[in-house]
Amino acid sequence: MYRIAVAALFFAAAGCATTGSAGSREGNATVTGVIRLPETGIAQAQDACEQIRVVVAPAANTSDALGKAMVKASRGNRCSFTVSGIPSNTEIQANAVADAALKCANGAAPTIAPASATAQPTFKLSDYGTSTRDFVVSCG
Repeated sequence: MYRIAVAALFFAAAGCATTGSAGSREGNATVTGVIRLPETGIAQAQDACEQIRVVVAPAANTSDALGKAMVKASRGNRCSFTVSGIPSNTEIQANAVADAALKCANGAAPTIAPASATAQPTFKLSDYGTSTRDFVVSCG
């Protein structure tokens, strides 16, 4: 009987440990979208998507990135992105950021802005919800 109680306690403790250290920050919502690159003007156009990251963060703390982000090259001077594992029912914002190595042909840093002027800066996602946010990279 004692062995069974010890085994049950061990498995209960092991089960609780599998939630991870950031269990309260993990979620099931997703943000997807496209980052449109300029037709000309980017110095490293062939690997520009590797030098752009998308950050989804709580509106109250924009330096606290949420979820798991992936940016990859797509067709027609575009990058597609997915940020998964975002907590639902949390006020969040999405931003695209270029690495310092990404430069315009004139040597200046490119600017990245939301593709829609009417896009709300902050938003909430429901359980298993998905939101699409598109961005435009420009030089000059």
